[in-house]
Amino acid sequence: MKRSLHLILKFQNNSLIVDRKTTDTITEHKKTCDLNDRLIWGQGSEKEKSGVALKNRLRFKRQIDNNVNTYTFFLTNNRGERELYVGKLTNIYDKGEISADSDLIQFIPSYYSSTVGMQSDSNNLFVDVNTFIKIDNKYLDNISLESTGNKVLTVKNFSSIFLANIEEELEIFLTELFKNPEYKFQYEIEQEELSDEIKVDDQPKAKPSKVTVNGTKSYKRDSKVSKKAIVLANYLCEVDSNHKEFKSKVTKENYVEAHHLIPMEFQGEYDQSIDVEANIISLCASCHKRLHHAEYGEVEKIIENLYNNRIGRLDDCGIQLTMEKLLSYYK
Repeated sequence: MKRSLHLILKFQNNSLIVDRKTTDTITEHKKTCDLNDRLIWGQGSEKEKSGVALKNRLRFKRQIDNNVNTYTFFLTNNRGERELYVGKLTNIYDKGEISADSDLIQFIPSYYSSTVGMQSDSNNLFVDVNTFIKIDNKYLDNISLESTGNKVLTVKNFSSIFLANIEEELEIFLTELFKNPEYKFQYEIEQEELSDEIKVDDQPKAKPSKVTVNGTKSYKRDSKVSKKAIVLANYLCEVDSNHKEFKSKVTKENYVEAHHLIPMEFQGEYDQSIDVEANIISLCASCHKRLHHAEYGEVEKIIENLYNNRIGRLDDCGIQLTMEKLLSYYK
């Protein structure tokens, strides 16, 4: 019996100018996915033939139709380091299958979407994914070529498209990642990389859009905003800075998690975004669990202290909040 088939796409993270701003391949694809909760990635090639043969495209489509978890892995070198991204595959398209006037164009990054379906289109494969997440490159050791069984890291050729199988360890990790939105969000925060200088301007921001996750609609959270809040807190627990349970293997810093003081489920009560650094608290894992699961009597004093520390910044963000209202969210 054949194992589930997955896809590996190698690419160069090229520097780009988009809307007069310097950016790169990763940033533009991630921005498109964040905006639409969907991304169609075009894999460029000088070859005229299809990037994936018809029989294998049909195999991918059968897996997806049968609700088999099917993934595309995106592999690049960024500043000398291997970076691995993953997306859950929802469809696959051949060269020329997406026309210039297709509704699908909106899910392709703007810097090359205008060429899709035209004579100048250099993409010989398009993959449709509903996520684009950076994961630890250690998982490359769990990916092997279907044709030979060799680990992907041992392959030395000029191809940029590979058919692959994955080991159980990676399958379990990805299943949990995409099944549990909170786990996925905290994992994304860990993987975010920020510049050395973090600047936060507390001011009103537009409400985020709603997304559908596992059939439930909720307001979108920006992992980069949460990462900024954590870095500003110096990776310390803001309930008690002495709470240092362990170091993160990703950041090499004290492990903390991001918590929205006003929970995101109440965004509808506010005219401005509550997904802002002023509303995000850095917490050790124990305190984070306490705020979500402990009886009200155990969290009341903690919430009062956090309110007093943050109310000025919340006001600057156009978020009007009383102590009583905040406490009601935790009862």
